[in-house]
Amino acid sequence: MYLLVARFALDAFPFSGDEYSLSLQAELFARGMLKAPAPAHAEWLRVDHVVIDHWVRSKYPPGAPALLALGARAGLAWIVTPLEGVVALVVVWLTTRRLLGRREALVALVTLGLAPLFAFQAASFYTQTATTMFLAIGFAGVGAWCRTRRSGWMVLVGTAIGWTFLTRPIDALLFGVALISLRSARAILVAAGSAIPFVLLNCLYQNAQFGSPFLDGYHVYQPTFAALYGSTTAANPILISYLWNPVQLWNHFDIYRAFVVDWTVWGTALVALVGAFAIGREHRARSMRTFSVALIATYAAALLLTIADVDDGARPRYLSIALIPVAFLTAGGFAPACAALANRFGPRVRTALVAIAVVFAPTQLASFLVARVPQVWKREGLYRAVERAGLRDAIVVIRAVNPSRYARNGGLFDRSVLYLSAPATTSGETVATAYPGRAVWEAHEGDPWTLTRTR
Repeated sequence: MYLLVARFALDAFPFSGDEYSLSLQAELFARGMLKAPAPAHAEWLRVDHVVIDHWVRSKYPPGAPALLALGARAGLAWIVTPLEGVVALVVVWLTTRRLLGRREALVALVTLGLAPLFAFQAASFYTQTATTMFLAIGFAGVGAWCRTRRSGWMVLVGTAIGWTFLTRPIDALLFGVALISLRSARAILVAAGSAIPFVLLNCLYQNAQFGSPFLDGYHVYQPTFAALYGSTTAANPILISYLWNPVQLWNHFDIYRAFVVDWTVWGTALVALVGAFAIGREHRARSMRTFSVALIATYAAALLLTIADVDDGARPRYLSIALIPVAFLTAGGFAPACAALANRFGPRVRTALVAIAVVFAPTQLASFLVARVPQVWKREGLYRAVERAGLRDAIVVIRAVNPSRYARNGGLFDRSVLYLSAPATTSGETVATAYPGRAVWEAHEGDPWTLTRTR
């Protein structure tokens, strides 16, 4: 399902600036490069979430692009994320089966696999799917440790956290904070020690890419982001003042609502709540119940400290990791919830409600895609228009509200058409002078895009 959505609904196209930045870095990795030399007139080549100074490279950590590079070598980078999603599903299924049982494992599989948030991201290029895959492995390691109390399992947990740190550092730290609920200093220390080599590797990567082991791509890109979208849009993503900022509070509450209502299988939150109580003190999975609740609470609380303005991804995507413990708790609460429904309303009503929930999940995803697909068509419409016009060895100056969303030239800038995100005040004649001997065109944003030759 994820492959079909990725290829035929989303056109295997990195729609957002985040996705393009990751695919650009994957292209560089696939060619054995960390970064590429910036071409001349770099000030006209700015593109969202890509650092361009003397060098060209993504602002994001290396974990997700490194995985995408495996597919990029074959020209099939879009296949990687759906496969990451499948790995995450298999791990969560095996973990739940061992801790709760076969039927419960199937419930967890359906709850996670059909969640619109998980399904959409598994069909995209976003880092959340790779992060979910790594932390699903960490979740499995915690489950094994809860059963056996063997420290070796915490080595696996620390390794999973370390790989996550190379992908989404904040998610790795939050998962580590949730480990406090295990109440074992030894377990936490073993996990932390196992994660340290990956933290050091990330520091080496930052030093190679941005000139300092303590300087990440977000900070290096910040001046460009502010120049493109203004200081308000480019505000610090983590501030304690967001706790009382009325706009951010409203946005946070809307994200919680969207997670519960729009982006999970219908009824999941209520059944997960039942599961949190059904897995009682005498249950063998009670430690995992506690850890699951702590993991959800940690991510929900951390969201309050982050900026939550509208972007071009799924509204609650920063809560993606919470899908894992929610699926586990839903598995634990499914049987008692069904029993209560059958006792009160009869088995037919119970079965009908379960069937509706399963059917509604892909329907909810489809309702999001109804709005998303035309946006994909418009954004890739520029490149389709250039292709239809048969342009070769040409310069295309993008005339759009936000030209930096479209100036996608790849990491090496070696394609036959060069796209410029030059300011609107930059005339075609000025561009022609900078690129002598090449045809210069202007692409005007619209549906469809229109091309006019200036020289």
